[in-house]
Amino acid sequence: MSESPSGWSARLLSAGTDPDPRFSLANERTFLAWIRTGLGLIALGVGVATFVSTQMARGVSILVAAGLVLLGGLTCAAAWFRWLRVERAMRQANGIPPSRLAPVLAFGIAILAVLSVIGVVLAQ
Repeated sequence: MSESPSGWSARLLSAGTDPDPRFSLANERTFLAWIRTGLGLIALGVGVATFVSTQMARGVSILVAAGLVLLGGLTCAAAWFRWLRVERAMRQANGIPPSRLAPVLAFGIAILAVLSVIGVVLAQ
C-alpha cells in the first residue's frame, strides 16, 4: 500500500499530468550531473585552500577557494530548483525553461580563473 505524497511532492503532482517516465528520469540524471558539478567545485575549493597557498598569494588563494566552495554550494541548491521547474513544465506540457544556472556557473568560473591568474602572478 503506497502513501499519498505530502509537502512539496504533493504540490508538484497536483498540477498537470504525469510525463513519460523517460523524461522524468532524464531530468533526474541532469539534476545529478549538476550535483556532481557542485560537489566537484566544493572539492576543488577545499583543495585550493589546502594545497595551493604556496603557489598563489595567500589572500587570493583563500578568496578563490571560498569562491569555489560558494559556487559549488550555489550549484547544488540551484540544481534542485532547476529540476523542479523542468518537472513542472513537463507535467503542464510547457516548453523546458532556459537554465539560469549555466550562465552563473560560467561567469563565476571565469571570474575565479582571472583571480587565480592574479594570485599566481602576485606570488612570483
